[in-house]
Amino acid sequence: MNLKNLLYMQAELIHLEAELRQMELDEKISADPNKPVHPISVYDLREVTCTGKTTQWAKYQEVQGKLQAYNGAVIQYFALRKVAKPATNSVECLQEWLDRPEGGDFFLKGREADTWETVNDLIALDRRRPSNDALTNLINEKLVPWYHRRWAQRFKPSPTADWHGIWQYDQEVLETIANAISTLLASLLPSISILVLYFLSKPVTKLVAILLFSVLFSVILSAVSTARRIEVFAATTA
Repeated sequence: MNLKNLLYMQAELIHLEAELRQMELDEKISADPNKPVHPISVYDLREVTCTGKTTQWAKYQEVQGKLQAYNGAVIQYFALRKVAKPATNSVECLQEWLDRPEGGDFFLKGREADTWETVNDLIALDRRRPSNDALTNLINEKLVPWYHRRWAQRFKPSPTADWHGIWQYDQEVLETIANAISTLLASLLPSISILVLYFLSKPVTKLVAILLFSVLFSVILSAVSTARRIEVFAATTA
């Protein structure tokens, strides 16, 4: 809808611009000696407008208002695009709860019932999600649901009866686990690579091992951090 709104506003601006240019052209070829100065003199244009003899200034003000609204809509659109998308498992959990008789029980009716079906139009208000790295997202979206289905739901009770089968996992705890894994990998990877190279005797085998560890290092760095590609490249070649 935001894109469609921008397209509608663009179409309005195109027509308003064409009307304004036609007014300017009409005044240039007019026999009135005062009119040709309007396109190059805002003061004269405004003065004549105040006497009610021209609508060119009013048309410009209409264009100005519409252009400001369009620019604001563009800025808002790009700001919304920077907002993180909700986690897939979170949306699926909400959809499942809305459909469950002891949960939402289809309380949304009509068009509102389709609100949560279009995942691409949803945004997440959690400020921590944009900074999540691939490892944290993997834990949140894959490992936690798998762990819950496999073991946790058998032993971990639902927080309250009002939640109707909804379990909650502390996001800070999950991020702490991800940080611990990152720290462990950062400590072990250099030590393991040195230990492996120590036991290799052939130069070719050592070169292959160095190549593999370099690839492994870049992959892990991309997974446990939010570093850009150029930063990963620089760290790998260092």
